Amino acid sequence: MKEKTWKHIWYASILLYAVTLFYSFVHNIRAGDWEHVGMAFVAVLTPCIVPAVFRVFRWKPVYEIYILSNAFTYFASIWGGSLDAYRFWGYDKLLHFSSGWLLSAAVAMLYFAIKQTNEFADKKDCLIFLIFLNTGNMAVAELWEFFEYAMLVFFQNDCINHYTQGVRDSMNDMLCAAVAGILLTLCFVRYYKTGKKTFLICTCEKFYERNVKKQEYKI
Repeated sequence: MKEKTWKHIWYASILLYAVTLFYSFVHNIRAGDWEHVGMAFVAVLTPCIVPAVFRVFRWKPVYEIYILSNAFTYFASIWGGSLDAYRFWGYDKLLHFSSGWLLSAAVAMLYFAIKQTNEFADKKDCLIFLIFLNTGNMAVAELWEFFEYAMLVFFQNDCINHYTQGVRDSMNDMLCAAVAGILLTLCFVRYYKTGKKTFLICTCEKFYERNVKKQEYKI
């Protein structure tokens, strides 16, 4: 797909995000649900994180990444956080699974940026990459559970479901992210063996070509 088309899709995703966010404000204010109004304010900020990171590191935009970011925050922040979709069975686990896919791809891009290459000298070098992919994904999943536990300890906000599920919710969340990371690992293995790419791998390669390849490291 042409770059201009991806850019237009990104603009469309911004419009959809804005309309749904406006609805969430109106709906929660009318219902007098000020907790979810607060979550709507959080949803204003979350789609800005990825573009802000790109701007800080002076990376050229990769609109596929921007679209994925908007899609995830749309369902996680607006529908999940502000419109309380987390009450539906399986919704939370689906998002944690999706986060595992996206975080693993982000870790792969981080690896390419650190090493300044997307090629491997030998099988050992490739194995290190695959380990890095999964440990990075799991580290972020664990840090998120730490954050939810801190919300319980310091603000009595039981988003970790401690009082109703104990450790079950946290373990299932991390398991969903881990399974997604393993599946993306298998996609990378297939890619390096056969050359067959998935959308996320194509996105990682595009990020590398646009922002890492033949770029000098700057402090």
